[in-house]
Amino acid sequence: MKLTHLKSLLLLPLLLLLIGCQDYGKMKQHLVDGYKGLDAYCLYVGRITDLPYLAEPTHYGPDEKKNLSHYIQVSQRLTAFEQAGLLTSTQAIGKGGKSYPLYRLTDEGKQYYKFPKAAAVRHRDDLKDAQFCFGQREILEVTDIRDRETDFYGGRTTETIVDFTYNLNDVPDWVNHPAIKAIRQYNIDFSGDNKNEEGQVYLTKKGNTYYNYGTSISIETIQLGFYF
Repeated sequence: MKLTHLKSLLLLPLLLLLIGCQDYGKMKQHLVDGYKGLDAYCLYVGRITDLPYLAEPTHYGPDEKKNLSHYIQVSQRLTAFEQAGLLTSTQAIGKGGKSYPLYRLTDEGKQYYKFPKAAAVRHRDDLKDAQFCFGQREILEVTDIRDRETDFYGGRTTETIVDFTYNLNDVPDWVNHPAIKAIRQYNIDFSGDNKNEEGQVYLTKKGNTYYNYGTSISIETIQLGFYF
């Protein structure tokens, strides 16, 4: 009995370790599958009517101050992306006979430009959320998995927080152009050698299934500068 009991005590930690390794392995595969083909980052330009784009004042809503603020910030960003080589511009005539920059994508810009339809803008179905996206996350290891209970979703729900390490690959040179770095929301160090970085995602757990939403960052593209 004593020998059997001793064997049980020795085997229990090993069994728990194997179960833990199995869970970590499954979670790593979950992250690998989730991030596969997903852009790591998008630098948000603003709401425009796609490209080519005539950069004249645009009416988004009844608040003229917000309209003007958006126009100024989008103009600054378009100028920065032109200096970084993703856009080119010529002068063209707009409303009232005034001259404005007409922006077009360069060949390099076409590789990174994304333009999903802008949401929550009344009577403006033509607006796009223009952004330039880049990078791929190569998942290395899952370093920690922990559950917590939350009422955030209107009922008691288990949320799983996952810590992991990754390499950030395919970082283009234009990301570190001084004109891009001058935009406050874009001023992040992308050295081109972002190896063994630390990441974290929040997933919702129901039964043995993980759903890609949480109270913080989930498996998604990180948008920089989305809010002016």
